[in-house]
Amino acid sequence: MDVAALSPDQVGPASQLLEHVLLALGAGTTERDVLAGAAALVADLVDADVAAVCEGAHVHGGVGLGQRFLPERGLARVVRDGGGSFAVPGLGRVRTTVVEVPGLAGVHVVVGRAEDSPEHEGTEDAVRLVARALGLVVLSRHGRERERWHRQQGARGAAERTRLQQALRQREQVLTTSVRFQRAVSSRRPLPELLVQIATSSSELMDDRAVSLVLADPRSQMRMRVVAAVGEPALDHALALAAAEGLGGFGVAVGDQSTPAAAAVHINGRSVGALVLDTSGSGPLDPVGATVLRAFAEHASMALSHADTVRAVEAASSDSLTSLPNRATLLRQLEVALRVTESDGLGTAVLFVDLNGFKQVNDTLGHAAGDEILSRVARRLRRCLRGDDVAARLGGDEFALVVRDVEPERAAQRIAARVQADLTLPFDTHGTTVRVGASIGIAVAADGVGAAELLRRADSAMYMAKARSHAAGPDVATGVVPGGVVVFEADMHDADQLRRQLEHDLLRAVHDDEFELAYQPIVRLADGAVVGVEALLRWRHRTRGLLEPGAFLAGAERSPAVEELWRWVLRTACAQAAAWRERVPDLSVTVNLSAAHVMARGASDDVRAALAAAALDPAALVLDVPADLLGEDPDLLTARLRTLRATGARILLDDFATLDPARGGVLVNHSLAPLRQLPVDGVKLDRTLVGEIDGPEGVDALAAVRVLCELGAALDLGVVAEGVERTEQVVLLTEAGCAVAQGVLLGVPRSVAELGPELGAGELGPVEPRAAAPALADLVDLAGDAEAAAGTIPLDAAEVRAGEGTVVVPSRRVPGPPVPVPISGVRPDDLRRMLDRSR
Repeated sequence: MDVAALSPDQVGPASQLLEHVLLALGAGTTERDVLAGAAALVADLVDADVAAVCEGAHVHGGVGLGQRFLPERGLARVVRDGGGSFAVPGLGRVRTTVVEVPGLAGVHVVVGRAEDSPEHEGTEDAVRLVARALGLVVLSRHGRERERWHRQQGARGAAERTRLQQALRQREQVLTTSVRFQRAVSSRRPLPELLVQIATSSSELMDDRAVSLVLADPRSQMRMRVVAAVGEPALDHALALAAAEGLGGFGVAVGDQSTPAAAAVHINGRSVGALVLDTSGSGPLDPVGATVLRAFAEHASMALSHADTVRAVEAASSDSLTSLPNRATLLRQLEVALRVTESDGLGTAVLFVDLNGFKQVNDTLGHAAGDEILSRVARRLRRCLRGDDVAARLGGDEFALVVRDVEPERAAQRIAARVQADLTLPFDTHGTTVRVGASIGIAVAADGVGAAELLRRADSAMYMAKARSHAAGPDVATGVVPGGVVVFEADMHDADQLRRQLEHDLLRAVHDDEFELAYQPIVRLADGAVVGVEALLRWRHRTRGLLEPGAFLAGAERSPAVEELWRWVLRTACAQAAAWRERVPDLSVTVNLSAAHVMARGASDDVRAALAAAALDPAALVLDVPADLLGEDPDLLTARLRTLRATGARILLDDFATLDPARGGVLVNHSLAPLRQLPVDGVKLDRTLVGEIDGPEGVDALAAVRVLCELGAALDLGVVAEGVERTEQVVLLTEAGCAVAQGVLLGVPRSVAELGPELGAGELGPVEPRAAAPALADLVDLAGDAEAAAGTIPLDAAEVRAGEGTVVVPSRRVPGPPVPVPISGVRPDDLRRMLDRSR
């Protein structure tokens, strides 16, 4: 290492510097060698023109002072004056820095530079480091020689010799501890661990007295706080903070019976706190004790100042994006909180906060926008906390808060309410308004529960809150699941274990081919022909049997296996459709997409890859996308749908309308206006609407279906009805203008082995027109009578509520019950044929 090439403000790393100094000084076999070597060492370190180690008028060693005549008088003068300048032969006048060697009375280190050379920042700090190391080495390795030298200078009393020997032993301990600490710095241990080690070592060398390390927290406007504390009983936090602030950032305060001793801690010359020692039982520190305290305060300063250490510490102890503590740091702080519960009488609660809708932000706007949202969420969380509460980022969009209070659950509930209120406010980023919600789980500390278990309980409660929120559905105005708050209860443990096991099993099942697809026919109502199939995912679980998506996808939505699973569904469905189309050329296959899949940037690439691998005509693939996406940013949604449609696949909006009699008729719960601009090919009517067309609200429901079908025809959009379960529904849908439908009446989901042979044999083919047409005509005549009784709702009669983004079809009932559609209107042979073709 070329030490001379380094500028004074780039001396580090600290560990290498101290090791270099100690090794260089320790190489001398005698005290004279050590003192002489110190002059050469300090000259190299600070790139000085002149360096010397002086003891009184005697010069032990010098660099740059000339070969024949040493300027002893000039050196003696600057040592006496504590600085100044003197003349050096061949060099001219030099300005000097003079530092006394601690523990070696009358010994000074002098460095100088020519007056016309530039100033070097940090010179005095580097010289002080060498001076302190010089004192420690001389006293620890050459104590006897030094003691003899002192006896030659004058007789000393027995008490002075005893004090000196005690100081030597103590300084040997300081040196040993210093080397151990610097090795810890070299191994890049986390800063919290190094600071605790400093406090612990200080306490050990000061008769196990209580020690606290107080530092300014940049996350709270540089407010002082205790970051490490050792000793029993612990030093009162208020006393430690007062001692640090009273120090004023400089030097050492020796303390007394009522005020602790303190030594300043600096970062690159700026005061940031103090190392505080309890002196209530011992009185003020003597010079040796003050030196020890100062030495360890400087260790703390070096650890904090060293750029490499700071970077390593930040990566190990805090989140680089939000500057909040990370999971490991939170768990350490939580352990401390649980440990001091008995002494301060405060209970502890943990809030586990998970953002709703954040993944969609990341997928749609990119990671830069996502990172900005996370940073601003962190700031909002800090705003919701009280003075001693702690916030941390656990990873991704997960955060945790630690609350301590006499009534921890009540305090946690209040903070959770503030967090939810703050996070529901919109974020403006990258020219877009973004909204997120928060699901929050609360766990309150109990006897015998450690930090990791308490955090896990809060996580379990959060999942329960998220499940309840998803069951309630997104907010109509924002389209975001608002979230909820759940307090952990004992019975949540089993559910949490099952969820975690399911996530683990899901990842394994993708690779072990435990998934399969069932296919439900999609039928053209005019002639009963099967025009397509919808691929429905099933999991043949090793122990739980055959599972449908609702039993596992919701609980594992954040598992990395979900993306790979969706790609498998695409590939498998496309390959099967290609095989079937060899026998049924016009057959299409429908695959359901989640909102996250639609808005993901790589979705279109996955679709193209699946189509290419199966050599399938893109027009044969239909993608069902959730109609809830209509609440998203229209420009972004249009862009995402356009990229999907560019693959050649067709797009349908799934679950499009629901019945809501409380609002005066049938509520089409998604805006119809965007249908004119959105790149979609049709809509799927929600099964709740289809299920009502022959029920108590049949007149309104049928009118809504008619409006949607007329609108679809006007916009050249297909309309598919889901959930057809009764023959009456087939007739009414046909009358309303709906051409295509699916449901258990028309065909239950079946495996490839069950459905394939029937497709090939034509058993699911069209109903014979001559046999079916008369029967259907009879039913249409009866339905026409019902229409005349109820009144037809033309398209222009629907009330468009632009502000709400909805269309309401008004009820136009006439007195009396709705006219039933008798099932006897279909001849038995024709009805049997309609039912048998889908079994």
